Amino acid sequence: MSDESKIGPGAPAANEASKEVAPPKSLSSIPQSVDRLILRLHKLLASPGGLSSFLGTLNYTLYLLAYLESKAPSPAKLSKSFLHLLNYKRQTTKPPTTTLVSPTAGPSPIASLGGLLSKARTTLRLFSLLPLYARLRSLLSSGPKPGEDGFLYCIALAQCCAYVAYQALENIAVLADNNIFPKSMIARFNKGDATTSKVYRWAYRAWLTGVSCDFVRLAREAVVERQRRAVRARMADEGKAVAEGQNEEDKAVDAKWWKDLLVATAWFPMAVNYGTETGFPGWNLGMMGLCGLVGTYGRTQQLWAATK
Repeated sequence: MSDESKIGPGAPAANEASKEVAPPKSLSSIPQSVDRLILRLHKLLASPGGLSSFLGTLNYTLYLLAYLESKAPSPAKLSKSFLHLLNYKRQTTKPPTTTLVSPTAGPSPIASLGGLLSKARTTLRLFSLLPLYARLRSLLSSGPKPGEDGFLYCIALAQCCAYVAYQALENIAVLADNNIFPKSMIARFNKGDATTSKVYRWAYRAWLTGVSCDFVRLAREAVVERQRRAVRARMADEGKAVAEGQNEEDKAVDAKWWKDLLVATAWFPMAVNYGTETGFPGWNLGMMGLCGLVGTYGRTQQLWAATK
């Protein structure tokens, strides 16, 4: 009798049975996908600015999630609403004469992790004066590049100085809060007050100045680009040769301009909130998470795409 005749009716063949017990391709590829993800994340964190950008995006995402979590109804409230919809009638009882006060709930794990990442980012920014110094030194030593707009150069110089002031003041405040920088020095320049609140306020005002410079820069870039395109259009009307691929270049310039405008617009409310006495109207943790996420996501996405 052949082997095929030994197989009972309805039983799968040998090759079919092996296919049935084999794990799905989606499951078998999970370890490989995880390995690839970890390696790409390592490349992202090792790239210049990758760690700062990634932590910023993650930090503000957690802030946004913590805000949404705080606004979400509790399970008890959901259960009560569900029972109300079902017309569930409980036996009414006389309310107690004493009021029981539930203990105040602490911050959620998401909010706690967001606060921890914020402290880590502040600590890492202690070293940000080094690249800012290199940038400022380069601007002062080289001056405007050939063909560069002089007004744009002045804006870049003013913005760099503002960011240097911001980072220096924040570093002083952070070191003073950790008893590294002598608070007597702060009290000497703060009319006897050794607290760091005013130091932080002036630091954020310098940051607000730097963010505001982006709007001035973008306005000037729009004027310069409009003039450049007008000259090119006039040359084309006169029959003069114009470089090819200008339409693609214009699209790239426009995309970058709008992206920079979006980032500056995202950071501006946060800078206003911390850099002014009155703050930004309606500011909350959710707004900070959303603004910070918009401000950091583009850079993180660009660095992540480069890890492929």
